[in-house]
Amino acid sequence: MAETALGLLAQGKAEQAAALLRPHLAQNPQDGAAWHAFGCVALANGSAQAAVQCVAKALELESQPHFYSTQGQALLALGHAEAARAALHVAIMQSPRDPRPHQLMAEALEALGRFDDAAQALRNAVRLRPLESERHGALAAFLARHGQMAEALVVSRHAVAIAPHSILAQNQHALLLERADKLPEATPFFGAVAQALPDNAVALANYGAALYAKGDFAEARSIGQRSANLQPEAAETQNNVGLSNLALGALPEAMQALEQARKLAPHDARIATNYGTALSDMGHYTQAEALFRQVEAAPNITALERARARFNLATVLLTEGRFKEGWACFEARKNLQTGGAFTTLPAWQGQAQTQPVLLYAEQGLGDCLHFLRYVNAAARRAPVVLVVPQVLCSLVAHIVFEGTYTVQVVARCDADHTHGAVSACSMLSLPHIMGMSTPFAWLPRFKQPLLVPEKKQQGLRIGVCWSGNPTYRFDKRRSIELTVLESLCTLPGITVQALQPEAHKSPFTLTPLPQGDMLQTARLIATLDCVVSVDTAVVHLAGLLGKPTWLLNRFGGDWRWAKASTKIGGQEQVMSLWYPHTHVITQQKPGEGNAPWHEPVRQVTAALCKLVKKGA
Repeated sequence: MAETALGLLAQGKAEQAAALLRPHLAQNPQDGAAWHAFGCVALANGSAQAAVQCVAKALELESQPHFYSTQGQALLALGHAEAARAALHVAIMQSPRDPRPHQLMAEALEALGRFDDAAQALRNAVRLRPLESERHGALAAFLARHGQMAEALVVSRHAVAIAPHSILAQNQHALLLERADKLPEATPFFGAVAQALPDNAVALANYGAALYAKGDFAEARSIGQRSANLQPEAAETQNNVGLSNLALGALPEAMQALEQARKLAPHDARIATNYGTALSDMGHYTQAEALFRQVEAAPNITALERARARFNLATVLLTEGRFKEGWACFEARKNLQTGGAFTTLPAWQGQAQTQPVLLYAEQGLGDCLHFLRYVNAAARRAPVVLVVPQVLCSLVAHIVFEGTYTVQVVARCDADHTHGAVSACSMLSLPHIMGMSTPFAWLPRFKQPLLVPEKKQQGLRIGVCWSGNPTYRFDKRRSIELTVLESLCTLPGITVQALQPEAHKSPFTLTPLPQGDMLQTARLIATLDCVVSVDTAVVHLAGLLGKPTWLLNRFGGDWRWAKASTKIGGQEQVMSLWYPHTHVITQQKPGEGNAPWHEPVRQVTAALCKLVKKGA
């Protein structure tokens, strides 16, 4: 009878098991196994106290090791860790090769704060059943709870290898990877769970979040929307759908999903900041600013959440041309950076000094090139050791800086020592600490001419750059498929030079980019008549060289191409204040894929046609 009841319980039929045991015990009150089974049913139904009483009755009738295991489990559920430990000790003494009381003993010892002993108990369970995935899973979960994440992942990976079709093992390993900030690596495991549970909103939401972290935004949106349809009140799912739309360029849809997430979780600072980002990208700057300020001032949020809100506020202020406050808020980026500080030198606050200050680059190559313009002002106050990425070093070393003091250019890979500097500052902090709140153009002089005189070729020579770093979150919004540029690049009378690798993938003729660093690229750009590029370092490089450049700018693009950083030039053309020969042509409306680029490309094509005719 007890075995039949426990079989029903294993099938999730607790009520049927109870109905079978009640009349049996009424007629057979001396059946210890039946009393134990009734205790198991009570425990499954959440009645731990009743379970303790039933198992105590069973133990009065006969002593079985698994009775003590159940007693220990029920006592644990009641919070009686020491009594549970005593019961489980008896179970282990009577049946030392059964892994179950060892695993339960680990729970009791953990509750008592005896973590080393708990870990040993779990290792004993694994040793007894090395081919049972759940034993490895329990050990992995324990290790993760106690900060031993690296070992936890090793053990969890072994659990998956033992039972590759176990949804439980796959899901646990994925969750541990997520906790270890390795969410992209969790994608196949969450994917397996979602495939096995296609109507489970949580499984789909986890898979969608992993896909987003991996950069597969279209699939992340699809999976996330399926989850949202099943569980529309899940704020985190709506948030992830909104972020996926944001990355793909579907800004109205992003704003709608993030607004819904905000309504569902009105006190979640992270979701509020994401919603503010969507508002800002859509051009609703007043609303975005108010929301960012509200989040920044909110009590009981983390320092990281406060820094995110302040940094996003900075982008709004810089976009609107409120540079003084914008640069001050821009300093919040320092609290968002991972990997620790660049240097341990004390921060330079812009004061005059005769000892060197170390200036270093942050973020992308384009940012480094853009903020080089502030080095002259720094060099009027102190000698400068300028640390830049290796790929920029030879180019920057060719620039003539015009400060009072010297500027020594050093490659970042050679920045282990301070080169005599006594303080340090990020180049991106220079406009703030020196109070420079107005955009200004800068066309640097070079120590040697970049352009070697050569015979002028016939026709117009243009350089093109169609994509940036694919790891950038908004790369799908800023980059263009080469086919979209075909009308531009196949104009009669022009020769097209690729300013990025992978020219061989072009459906039309492109001259490949020679290998070399940014100095080599600068020398190549110097030979061209003009440049057409999306928002990458190439635009900044061409702008610094004073080369006529057309920037193909995404809707809701970077602050430095916004209205406050441009002016209207001849023929109503939008020109950059930072780079006076750079035309800014922005998508007229948001959208996904190629369609939003057709009008900007048409405008550039028309401008190039005029140049070709003028040259002819």
